[in-house]
Amino acid sequence: MFEFSDVRFRPVEKEDLKVLHEWENDFEVIMYSRNMPMNFVNMTQLEKRYEEWVAGEKELHFIIELVDSKEPIGIARLELHDWSNVRNAEVGTYIGKKQLWNKGLGHQITVALLEMAFNQLNMDRCEASSVEYNRRAHKVLEECGFKKSGVTRQSAFVNGRKWDRFHFDILRDEYLQVRTNLLKQVLGRKLEEYIAKHCTIKESISP
Repeated sequence: MFEFSDVRFRPVEKEDLKVLHEWENDFEVIMYSRNMPMNFVNMTQLEKRYEEWVAGEKELHFIIELVDSKEPIGIARLELHDWSNVRNAEVGTYIGKKQLWNKGLGHQITVALLEMAFNQLNMDRCEASSVEYNRRAHKVLEECGFKKSGVTRQSAFVNGRKWDRFHFDILRDEYLQVRTNLLKQVLGRKLEEYIAKHCTIKESISP
């Protein structure tokens, strides 16, 4: 498990499929996370997807839970690729518990995924994408150091119209330039504890 500020990342277990079934069939959650709100799934489909996750080696899937209550609130993934010897991770996440939207948790989750990708998995770059109308996601990505890298035009049809899809990326060196400030913002009083656990070179971050 990977603990970061108020959230904890743990492997998806089969018993989590019940809450995933609820989230994956919520029109509004899937409208923002998948831009396919009519893409309903039954439990058999989720079980098949789970088996694919377990068998796969290039995708890491996590349940996100609150540290204090251990309550599941969302899901995240890191999809790993090697492109011409460049180690790349595609980042994806959503908060399924809608009562927790706009509470700053998306910021924490995104920085945590970057820490896993760059500080633990030695990735060279990370990328993410989101549909045009999901301005919350775009703001979080840019606040975490991502840069808008492209647009796939009119690639989603939702609520009666076509929308573009925005693509973002961040290079390892770019993340290292903003890492100290991001960790201070997100971790606050927990910064020193995090450094002690996850930073072998203590001088790399000044509390």
